[in-house]
Amino acid sequence: MASNVRVRCFANPVILRRIARPLLVQFFQPFRDFLAGRGVALVNDDRLSYDGLANALMALDENTPDEMLDAMYFVDEMSLPPYYDDLLTEAHAAGIDLGASSDIAPADLAVRIWLADRNILERLHAERFLVKPKSFQCFLSSAPTLPDVQYPADAVLEALENDLNDWFETKKRGRGTRAFPFFREDGIWFLVRHGEPLKREGTLENGEPASIFYRPEKFDVLIYDHQVGELAIHAGTKGEKQTYCRLFGKHIFGSADFFAFDGMTGKYTLQPIRRNWQGCVACKDVEGMEDVRLTDIQWRHDSDQYHVEGHRADDVFRALDDINRQIPDSAKLLRATFKVKFKNAVRPRTVAIRPPNVAIFDRESDSAILEEWMAKREFILPAMGAKHVHAEAVLAVP
Repeated sequence: MASNVRVRCFANPVILRRIARPLLVQFFQPFRDFLAGRGVALVNDDRLSYDGLANALMALDENTPDEMLDAMYFVDEMSLPPYYDDLLTEAHAAGIDLGASSDIAPADLAVRIWLADRNILERLHAERFLVKPKSFQCFLSSAPTLPDVQYPADAVLEALENDLNDWFETKKRGRGTRAFPFFREDGIWFLVRHGEPLKREGTLENGEPASIFYRPEKFDVLIYDHQVGELAIHAGTKGEKQTYCRLFGKHIFGSADFFAFDGMTGKYTLQPIRRNWQGCVACKDVEGMEDVRLTDIQWRHDSDQYHVEGHRADDVFRALDDINRQIPDSAKLLRATFKVKFKNAVRPRTVAIRPPNVAIFDRESDSAILEEWMAKREFILPAMGAKHVHAEAVLAVP
């Protein structure tokens, strides 16, 4: 599964704080040597550095064991509170030891199940997360040329975080925002930690009703592609995305208008479907991909009525051919979903394209290989003009 991941995904730092230390050590025990090579001493006492472990997990590379990536992915996905009861039922049915305590946190429960029988967690995940979109909205630079990009200095990051704090505070999300930059082959990845609106939940303390009042923590992902001057953002609201465009442009690139947020500059097109029909799903020239099928498409007719037509099938091209249907020349293509089979993967995953600048992936880590496929099939519009960037500057580290 993880063998198809070219750009390793970030480990979510939150998961480390949800797992009891003895379980955390046992969970990463098979990868002790790998972590030791990255400066992490896997010990079951106060010497274990959660910050050091988080930093190591957010800087994974091609040498990261696939088994570790899989383990982190499934535990992270299934540690959400809505799946707690199902996990507990499965654990009891399988006779898994849940420890002596009468209480167990969701992440601890997921880890215990993984350690006892990973197939249980994978099966539950397949039932609930077969399609769990990771939506990235992309914004291209409006600058005529792309500047050199260096690792942001501490003062630059501090100024960026201060402005982000000011904005999040006005939206009742508090302060404490942090931006963590990481350099990859395709550019700079930023993990942005910020607060969410305050939340109150009922609790039971010593059998008596009570409540807790807290601010949830959230992580957004931003990826700057130095090849084309594009900022891909995975965040919750339009306001957050607009603020990221403005403030990252201001502090990292010297101009608040560096990224075009108005949507006039598009990245994706669905015209290859109309132009090449079944030829647009060819994938043999992309390493790691085995098969692609169009499974869902929507278009809007040129009509006074808002007439949207959709087709869903195991293979939409064959289904439309069977009923002698074509996409009308006057129709506007709105959205297409493809089912992608990666080599060595047990199940296919999906990518949805919604012009002008939205692509939705099952996993963030699928983005690199799918972007290569979309570029080769011309779902990605040609890069703008004669923009140029010095890759060696982008990839430099302090």
